Amino acid sequence: MKTNGTLPYLMAGVKGLQLAISAGYVQEIIRVPQWRTVPKLPSFVRGVINLREKVIPLIDLRLHMNMPSALKEVNEMIEMFSAREQDHIHWLKELEEAIHEKRPFLLARDPAKCAFGKWYYSYKTDDIGFASVLNKFEVPHRRIHSIADIALNYAEHGEFIKAEEIIEQTRTGDLGIVTKLFEEVREAFAQSQKELAVVLSDGEKHLALTVDSVASVEAIDEKNIEDMTSVMGNINSEFIRKVARKTNDKGIVFLFDVENLFSNAKVLP
Repeated sequence: MKTNGTLPYLMAGVKGLQLAISAGYVQEIIRVPQWRTVPKLPSFVRGVINLREKVIPLIDLRLHMNMPSALKEVNEMIEMFSAREQDHIHWLKELEEAIHEKRPFLLARDPAKCAFGKWYYSYKTDDIGFASVLNKFEVPHRRIHSIADIALNYAEHGEFIKAEEIIEQTRTGDLGIVTKLFEEVREAFAQSQKELAVVLSDGEKHLALTVDSVASVEAIDEKNIEDMTSVMGNINSEFIRKVARKTNDKGIVFLFDVENLFSNAKVLP
């Protein structure tokens, strides 16, 4: 509904962008449900969903806007956690073998210098649940790395039994804790990245778009809408041609061209 030169828009987050989707097209917002893949559809179409007996195409909006899919990012992060878990299993084994073979131990002793530590101390998240799991790594992760100097010092003084004891205690203790935390953090990250589906209709056809988040419905004054190139020209998408300044100058939003989306969706089921 248009009032005093303003139009209502749904504010949706997609890969760091805030998109304004005309509320007149929005039917509902749901958690992305299970979808069924359909062969020979464009790569940006994940498949179809069944919403109250209606079969609706599910469009990966990031892919359709030439961005990495959220699914890919989640999988890459989960794979990274698995690799860092194996790093620490290897780290302790390498320490043990270096002592047995009386050779230098060359892996990181500083917990902030291993691959996980470099990521851990630079990563920021606003998700409270995910952050709470990450915080659990601090103490056991530091303790694992702290035993290198102790075990190597024992070995230098010929106290190999003590060196082996502290390594074994760490393997069954802090390493076991960290291994379980990696399992927990993979699940927590996947849960933190739950996408939403915005169901749209042009009166005839229905589509569902995946978005990262939905913030609010806000009115945008038409006089604040400009061509995108006059403000920011580095967004490469056929669905963004205009931007708008939010009320009270609270930043810029990109107007999503829903009409163009539906005109490009004629080949979809």
